[in-house]
Amino acid sequence: MKTNGQNRLFVLLIIFMSATTRFDAAAQTPDKVRLGYSGTGINNYVLQIGKRLGIFRRNGIDLEVVYVNSGSLLNQALIAGTFDVSFSQGSEAMLAKLRGADMRIVAVIANRFNHVYLSAPSITSIKQLKGKKVAVSRFGSGSHFQTNLALKEGGLDPEKDVTVFQIGNSGARMAAILSGTVDGTIMAADFVPKAKKEGFNILVDLADAKIEYPFLALHMIGSYIDRNMKITEALIRGMSESIRALQSDPANAKIAIKTALKTDDAETIDYALARSVRVLNPRPFPTAAGIQTVLDELAKETKGKTYKFDDFVDMRALRALEKEGFFK
Repeated sequence: MKTNGQNRLFVLLIIFMSATTRFDAAAQTPDKVRLGYSGTGINNYVLQIGKRLGIFRRNGIDLEVVYVNSGSLLNQALIAGTFDVSFSQGSEAMLAKLRGADMRIVAVIANRFNHVYLSAPSITSIKQLKGKKVAVSRFGSGSHFQTNLALKEGGLDPEKDVTVFQIGNSGARMAAILSGTVDGTIMAADFVPKAKKEGFNILVDLADAKIEYPFLALHMIGSYIDRNMKITEALIRGMSESIRALQSDPANAKIAIKTALKTDDAETIDYALARSVRVLNPRPFPTAAGIQTVLDELAKETKGKTYKFDDFVDMRALRALEKEGFFK
């Protein structure tokens, strides 16, 4: 039978062990995650505000961020193991999957477009691009995918009616129009204020389309997810919390956008923030309709085979977070 002194000693020991456990958990080194992203705009704002406010680190992630100027190049780097995760358009991961890579979408933070199609001042409609030159970042990239959709919406055949050039990112493509190298291109909507000042015409705003599409997604190789499910969940939590901050903390959001775009232009920053609030979803679940949009566009790649949602999306981390009530 324990004496009162022994009982007190036992209680003190339990308290000490509990405090030590909490200290050890807080002092644990965050997991290093190397993320590559492509595209200029909203994805960079999410990363910027998340790092600025320490959101990823609070979730146990030491996030290293590297920019790659094309989604197709980013795919190659992810497959090669240069990155643990890529952050770009879901169509790029799906194309890689169709070509044999075990690349999976683990979250989609935007299921609608944010891009516009713009042209040189002399062109006022998509149909006037027939016989002209247009720019994408690289063949097979998200910009190429969206270009095809925009041209088809305007009644053109992207394979026959235009000549497509690989130019690079949004800034490089805008410069190509200014120099007369090309006549039109897909562009992150964040550049709209600048484009209008330069005299460009906005032919199509894809955000107005009712088409669902995995516009911004997190991609991982299957074996990495299997080994690092907790890291995957932590990264998704960090992304979701960063989106909430971007949508609810305008002061820090504007600093993040200013840093990402390297501009002091208030009109551009305000416009970019408004688009972010409109497009982003802190509950980053992919949609069946969005995946089907990509499959319909990639019909030649499917080679007659039937594919379904689960062939491209790994929902395990999202379902675990949903079960614990994180998205409520």
